[in-house]
Amino acid sequence: VSGRDLLRTRQATRFIGCRECDPPGLRRAAEGDVVLIAVPDDQIGAVAASLRHSGALRPGTVLVHFSAIHPAAILLGSEGPKLQALSLHPLQTFADAVMGVRALPGSPVAVEGEEELLPLAKALVTDMGGLPFRIEAAQKPLYHAAACIASNYLVTLASVAAELMAACGFPGREGLNLLLPLLRGTLANLATLGPELALTGPIARGDVHTVSKHLKALSELPVELGRLYRMLGERTVELALRKGMLDGESAQRLRLLLLEDEGD
Repeated sequence: VSGRDLLRTRQATRFIGCRECDPPGLRRAAEGDVVLIAVPDDQIGAVAASLRHSGALRPGTVLVHFSAIHPAAILLGSEGPKLQALSLHPLQTFADAVMGVRALPGSPVAVEGEEELLPLAKALVTDMGGLPFRIEAAQKPLYHAAACIASNYLVTLASVAAELMAACGFPGREGLNLLLPLLRGTLANLATLGPELALTGPIARGDVHTVSKHLKALSELPVELGRLYRMLGERTVELALRKGMLDGESAQRLRLLLLEDEGD
């Protein structure tokens, strides 16, 4: 294990049960048949270039990165020995190392790279406890956007909902704690029923007056909160129509209400 910060490298070494770690540098990469590059997305290309230029890599060394957005080919260059490249992206959240390791088994892992390396990729993923699936390099930006919406933006939505709870007199963690059972129940419904059947609430029921009261209450708060409600509400109308509970007349009334200017 090697990293830029020796303290964090030592912590990572202990966490994975490795006996030793390296000071910052790339010299030990020469000993690996497979070199894992686990750095932020924007640094993958530069780190791979440093490895290639170091002259430490043997021909046939497999470089692996874990980015959802970059193709495996970002690891390769035209200079130096013939190297090979893979990309493995666990479709899972890793906000905390311990929780991430616990969540990894059973998680889908996107695999992309050279065809002849796919058996190795699948073996690595299986050893991690993951479920490999193929993705093409050209699909990765859209795939990563989907993952960000499902995970990162869910956290943002929960934060916004907690902000509204704070305006009701339930500040900070108190408001979030009140919302967590609702979030868990919604995720369970999604997993069991899918989006259309899992959808509940005033838009799914066509409760125009309820939505109007929401918007009036939101008008007393920062304007971006109302904009977010309206934007999500418009998409929810379409989802409710697909569910079959919302009739066309109610859907149109809701659309008109949601499209009104925030100041109206």
